[in-house]
Amino acid sequence: MKNIFQITEQEKKEILEKHNLFKKVLKSKSEVKRLMVNEQSTPTSGGGVEFLIAARDKGCQIAKGAVLKGAPGKATVLYKRADYDSPNGYFKIGDELYIKDNFTFDVVTTDVDGKKTVITNRRWNCPALTKPVEDQIKTNINLTQKEGGWKKRENITDTDANVNNPQMYEKQVVNGETLYRRISGKGIAGALDDRQQVVVTKWEEQGAKLEKDVDAEQSKTWSRKLVSPKSDGLFSEDFYMYFPPNTVNNAAILTAFQGAVTDQTAGSKSDCKTAIEAYYSAFKIKAKIEPNTMEPMKEKVQACVTQFKGKWGFMGGGKIDEILDILSGVKVGGPSSYGGDSKWRLK
Repeated sequence: MKNIFQITEQEKKEILEKHNLFKKVLKSKSEVKRLMVNEQSTPTSGGGVEFLIAARDKGCQIAKGAVLKGAPGKATVLYKRADYDSPNGYFKIGDELYIKDNFTFDVVTTDVDGKKTVITNRRWNCPALTKPVEDQIKTNINLTQKEGGWKKRENITDTDANVNNPQMYEKQVVNGETLYRRISGKGIAGALDDRQQVVVTKWEEQGAKLEKDVDAEQSKTWSRKLVSPKSDGLFSEDFYMYFPPNTVNNAAILTAFQGAVTDQTAGSKSDCKTAIEAYYSAFKIKAKIEPNTMEPMKEKVQACVTQFKGKWGFMGGGKIDEILDILSGVKVGGPSSYGGDSKWRLK
């Protein structure tokens, strides 16, 4: 018996094409429905309803005349029919626009046959919204440059090889802008909190200056010293200050301090007597002495205390021990236990 349902290959092809066309129509309708429901209630992350309202109220062209759509109490989109042709061809007058809060929008366009086509995630922009953000970014960059001595590449006259050498320059990115700073030029240049100010004031009283306050001539003759390492937790980086040449005007005192730099041991009683008297005299005249000279001398005098206090014999021990009592706070007239002159106090 002949199969009355037998069809030709051409008929099979036509049926398949109609089937595929029907699937496309269903998919298009599904996409439109998704835009009108899902995208309105759960847009991609962005500025939220307030952002969309601002886009409309600030006169962003794409958002003019648009209305909020979405599930009550949830994030939404702005919806409108385009009232102008997009210059970049994204949409034409009459197309449906679904404007989202992350600077993207979706388009539903309908052809002459009523077929709808969905185009998603096109970009839009609006200077009225982006300029305040751009201004804040500019402010952040300018503040970083001012407070930390950071510069843009075009403001540095050094070679590319040097600027890209991590031993010579460090860099950081602020709001997408790469800034550079020469290693030898780092330092605090802006506002300080209370704890930082205590450190700065302490050394300023000894004649030191912040790096930003040292002129070109002083930078050649003054000494750059580490006064608070990053590990102390007070500053975000090693903190340096510039110190002037020794201002001690007594040659004997200066010689004693400089000698302690190479030898911090107690030495002989005579050596210790000289060191203690020089140390006490420097304290009395509030001598300005660089930290790298001051600290070795203090270590030497402290070693002399441990080694010889009360054991001077015929070396004028009574007078020396009295000086040590003053410097350690046993007797009045010595350095404070805290404050600007506390660096002189012995244990």
